Amino acid sequence: PRFYSSEVVALALASYLSGLSSWRTCLPHSTLLYYLRRLSCVRYVVPVSGFYAVDETKIMVVKGQYYYVWIVRDVKTGAIPFFMVTSSRSGLHVLIVLTNMKNAEKEAEKVLKTRIDKVVYIHDGATVYNAFTWLNVEHKRVNERDYAEQEFRSLKHRISSMDFHFPWNSNRFTLTRWLSVFFLAYNALYAPVYLLGKEVIINVNISNE
Repeated sequence: PRFYSSEVVALALASYLSGLSSWRTCLPHSTLLYYLRRLSCVRYVVPVSGFYAVDETKIMVVKGQYYYVWIVRDVKTGAIPFFMVTSSRSGLHVLIVLTNMKNAEKEAEKVLKTRIDKVVYIHDGATVYNAFTWLNVEHKRVNERDYAEQEFRSLKHRISSMDFHFPWNSNRFTLTRWLSVFFLAYNALYAPVYLLGKEVIINVNISNE
């Protein structure tokens, strides 16, 4: 795409992620999608504490096809260290969450010098989370879902307007790419973000907590 200032690109991406149609931002549609694809490849590390809230929500993409979006939020730092998109939900997916979170903890320990002495997951009453017991992982069922629901409120609000507007060829890969940018932006606003390969930290932190 032809050159646009970083301010214009940032404004267009922020507008799109906030709910504006990709055809109505200050960038041409194809240019916006180009930068979206570039950002979806950014690798980064966020601080983690070992106290996590995990939740999942079902969203519709096209032709009645549903996917589950899983989110792990660090309760203390406010960061989203991991998310994934699946076509179903089961105890196996809980194991995948745990495996990826261990990798996220190792990265944070290496890059941010964090130390985690204890890991606890909190979740709602969905039976899929019985897998925590089977896997011998400390966890707690809670009725209040505020820890994770804050992110799902933002996500559901943004996704709800797109339920019938995803491209006809949308799939789990393209949805994951869009969510990668969404959570990169979210993390940049609420927690320090260490960009791998750039060795810089973005720390906007607009959280009121």
